[in-house]
Amino acid sequence: MREIIVKCVDTFTGKSFAGNPAGIIDNAAGLADEAMQRVAAEMMLNIVEYAFLFPADTKGSVRRARYFTPQREIDLSGHVTIAACHSLIEDGAVSLEEGITKVVFDTAMGSVPLEVHARRTGGCLAVEKIMMNQALHSFRYADITAAEIASVLGIPPREIAGTGLPLMIASQALDWLIVPVKSKETILEMHPDLIKLARLNRRHGVMTNHVFTLDTFDSNAVAYARHFGPVIGIWEDPATAVAAGVLGTYLLQHGVTTAGSMLMQQGRETDSLAEVLVEIESRDGAVTAMRVGGRATTSITQTVRIESDAIVVA
Repeated sequence: MREIIVKCVDTFTGKSFAGNPAGIIDNAAGLADEAMQRVAAEMMLNIVEYAFLFPADTKGSVRRARYFTPQREIDLSGHVTIAACHSLIEDGAVSLEEGITKVVFDTAMGSVPLEVHARRTGGCLAVEKIMMNQALHSFRYADITAAEIASVLGIPPREIAGTGLPLMIASQALDWLIVPVKSKETILEMHPDLIKLARLNRRHGVMTNHVFTLDTFDSNAVAYARHFGPVIGIWEDPATAVAAGVLGTYLLQHGVTTAGSMLMQQGRETDSLAEVLVEIESRDGAVTAMRVGGRATTSITQTVRIESDAIVVA
C-alpha cells in the first residue's frame, strides 16, 4: 500500500472550480506506471489530465513531470505544467523572487521553462501569473468547407463564412483546426456531433478543433472559444493553453490583433470561463516568441491510498 497526496489545481482562473482542473501528485518516486495510470483513471475528480512529479533529471530543473489521462500517458500538457508549478510554489518547493522567477520542468518533450511573475503585497510575495514558453506553429489553409464543418458543429454555414476569416490548420506536435464563428451565442449554444467530428478530423489529419469568435463576453478579451478533441479522447477541453497561443498567432497573422498581451476566454459556463493569457513577440511581422499562461488556484487536496485492488480516498 502507498499513500499519496492528490491536488486538484484549477488553471486559468482565480477562483476554485472554474477554469481547467489538473491533478498534481508530487513525490511520485517509486510509483509504478500501472499505479499512476490507475490513479488517473479512478480518482473521479472530473480531471482529464494528471502530472506525477519526480526528482529532476537535469541541473536547474525543479522536477521531472509525467502526464497521464484516464486512458494513457501523454508527453506534455500545458495547463497541467502550470498547475504543477503553482502546486510547488504553494508547498514551498519553489522559492520566489520579486519580479520574475524562472522554473524549469523536465518532460518527455525536453525541458519546459516557465516564468512566475510575483510582486510584493503587504510584506508577502503574491503570484500574478505563471507563463509557459510555447513552441511556434506553422499554418496552412484547411481543405474543409464552411458548410462541411458547420454541419458537424450544428450551426449555420453563414456563421463561419460571414466572419471573413479562413479555416486554417496549425501544425506543431498536433494539427489543430481553427474555426472562426460570428457570434458568441452560436458557440455557447452549439452541440457538435462529436462522432461525426472525429470522422471529419481523421479524414483531414486533424487532432483537435478550436472554435472561436471575436464577439466576447468580456470587453478585455480578444476572443471567446470552445475546444473539442474527440480523436484524442477529449470531448471538450475547458481551457487549452496551446490552442490559445495558436489562436493568438492566427489573429496576428490576419491583422486582427497586434503583438503583445491578449486575453482569451474559453468554456461553456459563462460564470466560470477560463482566462488564458497569451503574450506574443514579433519582429518584422514574424512571430519570434510566444508565452501562454495565467493564474491558478488549488480547490481540492486529498490523501489517497493505492491498494492492490483499489484507489481509496483516505
